[in-house]
This record gives sequence, structure tokens and C-alpha cells, in this order.
Amino acid sequence: MSRRLGQDKPSLPLKGRPLALWVAEALAPWVEECWLVTNQPQSHLSLGLPLVTDLRPWQGPLGGLETALFYARTPLVLAAAADAPFPAPSLLAALAARAAQGVRTVLVCQTPRGLQPFPGIYSVHLLARLTAFLNEGGRQVKRFLEKCRPLALPENEVAHLDPQGRSFMNLNTPEDLKAAALMAPEIQVLSPSS
Repeated sequence: MSRRLGQDKPSLPLKGRPLALWVAEALAPWVEECWLVTNQPQSHLSLGLPLVTDLRPWQGPLGGLETALFYARTPLVLAAAADAPFPAPSLLAALAARAAQGVRTVLVCQTPRGLQPFPGIYSVHLLARLTAFLNEGGRQVKRFLEKCRPLALPENEVAHLDPQGRSFMNLNTPEDLKAAALMAPEIQVLSPSS
């Protein structure tokens, strides 16, 4: 809802490019399709991304995840936050490699701050469980994750793949946006063939 930032996050420019496009570019090598799940599709038409309207508007990240799982055409969904523009290519590669070995429910990252839900890989088999959680009034992503008993890339591996933790840097305040602008030129995208 962007209360602290006061602007629509997916459309918010970082170095002249909307945040959602930073994320989409990073995810593109690892997914068949990249959608933006949104409560405001009309506001995001100019981004040029395929848009999917939330099944449950204003339910936060879990509402968006429910929508992604509902519409998924593949057994797994790589989910990322539109306000976290720097998913590390090496971390995405590790998630994809681990997912290729099989993911029954969820694959996320363990950090010193606990389990990080995004970026993460989610099985479509979670849809009924997530819908029930939301129907019971659940909104906390980490609480839902705990119920799923997810696989997690270990903290030491995550730290090696993304030493500065940029994959988990959400832009919630004007200060966060300024800090991200200083980092943006250093970001490179790794392709699966690299």
C-alpha cells in the first residue's frame, strides 16, 4: 500500500526505470512468464508487463501470492516483491537449481533476520492451504511460511550468494529509494547460460 513511501511502488522510477521492471528483468532468465500481480491494473498498463488483478484486493503479499498460484500455468512460481529491485542473479540461480531437484511446498532463503519469503519458489499445491489461511484472517507471510515447513537455502549459502543482502532490500521510505539509487549502477543480470 506504500504508506511510508507515499507513491505507487511498481511504477516508482529508480534511475529512470520503474521498480517493477528492475525486478522483471532480474527474473526473466529464470521464468517462462513474468507477471505483475496488482490491485491497480489501470495504473500499471504503461509498464508493458502482463498484469494479473488480485483475487483479493489489498491483502498484501499473501493475496498476491494466492493470485499467482491460482493463475499459474506451471507447477512452481518464482515470486518476488516489486519493491525489492535487486534480486541477486546468483541467488536466483541457486533457487532455480534447488527447485529443479524438487520442491513440494516452498523454497525460500534463511538470513539472520529469519526466513525471507521473497524471492522464493512456491508450489501451486499450496493454493488451498494459502486460501484457508487468508480466509481465517491470516496476513503475516512469515507465519504462513512457518506452517508450510519450507525448504530454505541455508544462511551461509545465502550470505555467499548475496553478501550485501540486496535481494531482501525493500524500498519502503524515501531514504531507502536514495540508497537504492546509489547501488543501481552496480547491478548486473546473469543469464542461465552464464
